[in-house]
Amino acid sequence: MRICIIFILCFSTLITNSQVVINEFSAANYDTYQDNYGEYEDWIELYNNSANPIDLNGWFLTDKANNPSKWVFPGSFILPANGFVLIYCSGRDEVIGGNAHSNFKLTQTKGNEVLVLSNASGVFQDSIRIFPNQDSHSRGRDINGSNSWAVFTTATPGTANANPQQEYAETPTFSTQAGYYAGAINLTLSSSDPTASIY
Repeated sequence: MRICIIFILCFSTLITNSQVVINEFSAANYDTYQDNYGEYEDWIELYNNSANPIDLNGWFLTDKANNPSKWVFPGSFILPANGFVLIYCSGRDEVIGGNAHSNFKLTQTKGNEVLVLSNASGVFQDSIRIFPNQDSHSRGRDINGSNSWAVFTTATPGTANANPQQEYAETPTFSTQAGYYAGAINLTLSSSDPTASIY
């Protein structure tokens, strides 16, 4: 029990004091933002909430919590003070100039992918589970570096997050199962969200 408490306290401290955070990501970039190869790859945005630039050379990024060292930044890649960098999840495994490509791709439909960022010493910095978003939308912190996450119908890769939206509305519940019926039926649509409007 004591070990668990110590671990939780250390974990909380790391999150609070982390200078680099996962700020936004898109796992459904089908036709909006092109990489340096002209491809529409999914992407992850990192944000530096400190007043000093940070070289990400040797840092680790993964989409699997059980493999925290899956991809390492293979060369110098500067994250500006209070600035942003994008990592394209293309599988190319390279850093060329201002373009970084991880060795993995994102798949939002599996439901088991977690983005994890660690520094060059392997010390955990930040993580977020990948939840699905609609075509060309993104998920990010409602304000750069904050603890609250939101949906962005207009993604903001490489720039300040703007116009955050609440979570997508849940699918309405139909009172009668789909099928063929010989006569008229009464159908009611409902939602467990009391603020939802069904059209």
